[in-house]
Amino acid sequence: MKAEHRKELMTNTLAHRLGEAVQSMKEGPSRGTVFALAVVGVLVILFLVWRYLAASAEESDSARWLQWDSLTTPEQLQAFLENKDVEGQMQGRLARLEEARRRLYEGLRQLGNPGTRKKALEELKKAAGLYEQLLEEFADKPLLHQQALMGAAKAQESLGDAEQARHYYQQLQTKYGDTVLGRDAAEQLQRLDAAEQNGDFKALREELNKPPTP
Repeated sequence: MKAEHRKELMTNTLAHRLGEAVQSMKEGPSRGTVFALAVVGVLVILFLVWRYLAASAEESDSARWLQWDSLTTPEQLQAFLENKDVEGQMQGRLARLEEARRRLYEGLRQLGNPGTRKKALEELKKAAGLYEQLLEEFADKPLLHQQALMGAAKAQESLGDAEQARHYYQQLQTKYGDTVLGRDAAEQLQRLDAAEQNGDFKALREELNKPPTP
C-alpha cells in the first residue's frame, strides 16, 4: 500500500511539474530571463569584438616590426618615418631616434670643414629637435630616455649652447647616475666646465658664428 501511495505521489508531482513547464512555454519567458539572456548576449558580442581587435592590433604590430627590421638605408628610414601607420607607435619613435643619431653623426662629421659647416649646423639643429621631442615620449622607457638625453646634450653642445647641454647632462646624471650613461654625463659636465673656464668653448662659439665659406 505504501509503495503504491509513494508511486502515486511521484506520478502526481511529475504531472504537476510537466504542467507548469507547458504553461511556462505558453506564457513565454519571464522578464528576468529575457534580461539575463540579453546581458549574456551582449557580453558574448563584446568578447568576440575584443578578440578580433586584439588579433588585428597584434598583426599590425608584427607587420610594423618586420618593416623596422628590414630598414638598411637612410632613404628607407625616411620613407618609414613618412608612413602614417607608424605615427605614435614604438616603431615610429625608434625610427625618429635613429634619424636623430644619423643627423647628429653627419653634423659632427661635417662641422670641422668650413665649406660644409652650414649644412652641419642644420643637421645638428634637426638632431637636437628630434632628441628633445623624444625626451617626453621615452620618459617611461629608461634606456631610451637616457639615449635621448645624451643625444640632446651632445647636439646642443655642438651647436655652442653650453647652458642647454649642461641642462641635459645634469638630468642624465641626476636621474641615471648609477648607469654607464649617467656616469659618462658626470664626466661630460666636468669637461664642459673646464672648456668654459679655459676659453675653449668660447673659441668654439666664435668659430661657429663665423660666416660660412663661399
